[in-house]
Amino acid sequence: MPRQPHTPKRLRSLVWRLKPGRLGLLLCSILLYASPAARAHDNTLHRHDHEPDTRQTPRSAQTHTTGTLPRAEAVSAPTKSLVSSDIRDGFRYITANGIPNHETGRFPNRGNPNVVSEQDYTFRIPLEPSAPRHSIDGAADIHHDRGYLFGVALNGVVFEPATGLNWTPDGLRRGGRPGDWVHEAIGGSIDFGVDYANAHVQRTGAYHYHGIPTPLIKEGQPTILGYAADGYPIYGPLGYQKPRSARSPLVELQSSWQLKSTDRPEPPQGPGGPRDGSFTTDWTYQKGSGDLDYLNGRFGVTPEYPNGVYHYVVTTNFPHVPRGFAGDPDPSFRRLPGQGPNHVTQRGERLSIGEDR
Repeated sequence: MPRQPHTPKRLRSLVWRLKPGRLGLLLCSILLYASPAARAHDNTLHRHDHEPDTRQTPRSAQTHTTGTLPRAEAVSAPTKSLVSSDIRDGFRYITANGIPNHETGRFPNRGNPNVVSEQDYTFRIPLEPSAPRHSIDGAADIHHDRGYLFGVALNGVVFEPATGLNWTPDGLRRGGRPGDWVHEAIGGSIDFGVDYANAHVQRTGAYHYHGIPTPLIKEGQPTILGYAADGYPIYGPLGYQKPRSARSPLVELQSSWQLKSTDRPEPPQGPGGPRDGSFTTDWTYQKGSGDLDYLNGRFGVTPEYPNGVYHYVVTTNFPHVPRGFAGDPDPSFRRLPGQGPNHVTQRGERLSIGEDR
């Protein structure tokens, strides 16, 4: 016979004295309080009122491997993708509403409280930037991306690699700068609600990519994804093993950024702990350790540029999307207060998890 559950003597005595109606109420209360879901939701800091989050988590901070959860069943994008391109006067003009041409994850979700909404983008992209024919191997060679969107995909969704949330001894604050402890959206210690396309949503409703936009990648060939603010094309991770030979095998191109070997400084100088990729400054550039330069770029041939072009590559590993430009970014990509298509608010505000991504 199956073993019967043991009831403590004091509880048996209490049950014996209760009337049937009171007994049922008591037992229901005990069962509800004992359930894991009830205990989890008893803490208001962990309350989650949305449907279960079934998005694919793309990166693990510990192993830096790709996750395998299924994509969300629901689509939060409210309308269809609208994007147009026009070439004139030495520029490519892209206008878009920022809605992707693929399904998104479910937004809001437990890591991102925002809803995808239409934007009003107009970007001007130089057709013939002065492409470097050598690798870029340090910060002195780049144009910094501070205050700029990195680029725009062919479907009208923008690339924006940094999160703008940085650790301070007093808590999270908006507007982290390159030397600050800026949290990473992919592979970090904070759940930013990134979906299977390595994207999530700003408070403005702007859906944007932090990493490889997986629905846009074509199998078995280098995939042009869009253009950066300086005019250079952006490609997916597949490229030719020999940069100048389209006859060489296709390989997944690797970043030359590696995790630092030292621990982070303890508070108040830093957040402490091992360098696991949670923060931008956990990483350091090691020339030649991968296929790409400081900006995740290289000069090479592609199907669209058979004679070769300097181009950026969005990679599985950090920096995922480049953190700077080889050329001058066009002002149409600016995102400072009151300028450009994706405004930000006052820098330095103190934040709680979930307020801004």
